[in-house]
Amino acid sequence: MAVLRKIALGLLLAASAAGLVMAGWELWIDRQWAYLPLSAPSAILQNRIDLLTKRVGDMELLVLILLGTSSLYAIVLVLSSYFSATSFGRQADQTIRHIQDQIGLAMGDLRELQEETEQRVHQMTAAPAPTPEWEAQIAEIAARLAASEDRLLSEQERMELVRDENTTAGLEVAAGARAGAQLAGLYLGFGRIYASSDSARSRFYLERALRLATPESPLVSEIHYQLACRFAASHDFGRAMRELAAAFEHQFKTLEERLASDIEEGGKLYELASTAPFDKSVNDLLLNMSIGIG
Repeated sequence: MAVLRKIALGLLLAASAAGLVMAGWELWIDRQWAYLPLSAPSAILQNRIDLLTKRVGDMELLVLILLGTSSLYAIVLVLSSYFSATSFGRQADQTIRHIQDQIGLAMGDLRELQEETEQRVHQMTAAPAPTPEWEAQIAEIAARLAASEDRLLSEQERMELVRDENTTAGLEVAAGARAGAQLAGLYLGFGRIYASSDSARSRFYLERALRLATPESPLVSEIHYQLACRFAASHDFGRAMRELAAAFEHQFKTLEERLASDIEEGGKLYELASTAPFDKSVNDLLLNMSIGIG
């Protein structure tokens, strides 16, 4: 269709050029007749009538040629546009079908991935309740952690500590929430050991222990108290005071004794208890504890 459109356009241009040439020729002849002598006017008039008749016929032929070529070009243009639109529509349909096929394949892959993920999650969450073997492992790790607190560890003991961390993480995955309270105690132990050497790691384990511990239990209060000591050591007294208040939402005698010792000079909370306005908050906390005891 593009070739036909070019041919029709060429014919139209040729006919237009021919019409322009003929118009120029007729104008030139008309100018020549204007300068003829007026002798024998009847003969001249007859000749001009004959010439005009011939020119009218030529112009009619030219108009017919122009109309024909214009009509041909219009038909070719319309047909070309129609076939172009049809071809574009077919290409668009093919592209849409191809995109739909790709989307279908991607959705299939996504469903397979979702099913595989659900199976793995089910396998992880469908673990049985803690066995005596796991409980024995937890007890052994807890004993080693208790023996490692507040002293410098040897290289061998540090290696054992790292192995215990990895074992505890594996137990959390295998046992899940059913061993949460026991694992919270282990994470608390890790937090205490790393308190003096790696504050970021200590805080990580303490917050992990807080998520696993049973709410309103002595262990939760112990974790909050340990966090208060950690924040006080880094001079974040605002957060330290909030953690300390959370630790004493439920009064436990062991924490009360520790607080009385830790706010003395050299204690973990001495700076907190000696810095305004937190000293007043600590005193209010001690007063409330005394009233509660009374």
